[in-house]
Amino acid sequence: MIITTETKTKKYGYLDLHRFGLSAAVLMYFLAIIAVNQVPGPVTSAFYYVAIFTGIILFYSQKRTIGIRLLVLLSIGAGSLCLINTFLVGNQTVVKSGIMMASFFMAALMLDEGVDERTYLTAMYLNAVLVFVKLLLYGNRVPVYADSSNNYVSIHLLVPAILYYSLLDVRGKKIPMIHSFVIWVLCLMAGGRGGLLAATILVGGVILRRYLADEVTRRDRVKLGFVLFLILIPVFFILIQAMAEHFSSLYVVDRFMKKGLDGGGRIACWTQYFESLGESLKNLFLGTNLETLSWVRHYNGNLHNSFLFIHANMGIIGFVAFFVMLFKAFVWSVRNRKGIYLACLLTMCFRGLTDHMFGANRMTAIIIAMLVLPYFIKPVENKKECI
Repeated sequence: MIITTETKTKKYGYLDLHRFGLSAAVLMYFLAIIAVNQVPGPVTSAFYYVAIFTGIILFYSQKRTIGIRLLVLLSIGAGSLCLINTFLVGNQTVVKSGIMMASFFMAALMLDEGVDERTYLTAMYLNAVLVFVKLLLYGNRVPVYADSSNNYVSIHLLVPAILYYSLLDVRGKKIPMIHSFVIWVLCLMAGGRGGLLAATILVGGVILRRYLADEVTRRDRVKLGFVLFLILIPVFFILIQAMAEHFSSLYVVDRFMKKGLDGGGRIACWTQYFESLGESLKNLFLGTNLETLSWVRHYNGNLHNSFLFIHANMGIIGFVAFFVMLFKAFVWSVRNRKGIYLACLLTMCFRGLTDHMFGANRMTAIIIAMLVLPYFIKPVENKKECI
């Protein structure tokens, strides 16, 4: 179940319409997510559905049979679990179940060799510009994304970035540092502790990859070590103030004291959900109806934990299946010495611990792509790194 990824870059001035079309379809998917999060409503929702449908059509237009059987099985399995949840639990809907099934094929399109990796970089920078402009104009008084706190800034920046870096790593291409650093700075500005820590895992992984490269000089290693030290300073403050009620009166520290990993409401949500699992076998095997949990209702249905969302939406079978695929992805990354892909998986998991990053939402296709990547891409030897 492997699709080779050797691609030939076209010369400037010569447009590969096929490659452009596939990349445009994937970018439209990311644009639809941005549109829905900026102007929620039927029009932007319809745009999202059109983007998903377009992606599926283009995937099948490739006329490839390798990996199709796996996709169909995963899609039917996940969709069936979501439909069971729809009628027996109530957390899912028929529409969301359909989106879950379609997300597997959208994920496969994202891994296609015809899609330029810079598509995900473009999506990341579109979000970055949006974040920077809104923070510049309104600070943290106005959320960057409608109907969600600025804790989600890091999620919308990291999701395209982890796929971008993973594909570069697995395809043996150069790994630039600057993009991960941009994300880190914006996460620092947004004020979410969980987001900054997750971004630190990503940028730290990129720096270490560069630091350990054979061709790096001693002088470069000193520079990289200094940059890593500077990045870890805010992380050090976060860990210190997490153990103290009042560590500093500085504004940036005060923001972190109140945002991201403060834990109060999140822990209450998680505790209540775990307690509900012991109330009945139905809750344990199929998931708990989130409307019955007072703390979750208080946060408009947000469990603040992506792993629990998987259980709530697909039950114990979906929960176990997710961890099996995740474990295989970790093992594959280690066996094939793909450290950046491993760092991206860690970033994804860490960020998903405290917010809804995956588990039946609009970004599901990207997370699925991260999990099934080993089945669709043959790793190649890494090339020389770059700053």
